[in-house]
Amino acid sequence: MARGGARPGAGRKKKTQTTEEWNGPVIADYSTLTPLEFWKAVLRDPRAPFELRAMAADKAGPFMHAKPAPIASGQGDLGDMPGAGSKWERAMSPDRTMN
Repeated sequence: MARGGARPGAGRKKKTQTTEEWNGPVIADYSTLTPLEFWKAVLRDPRAPFELRAMAADKAGPFMHAKPAPIASGQGDLGDMPGAGSKWERAMSPDRTMN
């Protein structure tokens, strides 16, 4: 019975190198290119490596989906404005009869 030592096929497999190299997104006009347009081109390129596409989504996200502004302390709701909802209150009142 063998004890210890190297065995064929045992251990972690070596990292494989990809043979196809990605040269960047295809962009028609570089003269008017903005950073957001570049990140969107990387994000939409199906040949781009996943790690780079994930980074592009992270970089372009704040420009495409802005955070809502914080509510000012004195702003309140729209319901506390004078006359707000008066038309709906009359229309939805229970004493109104349907014609």
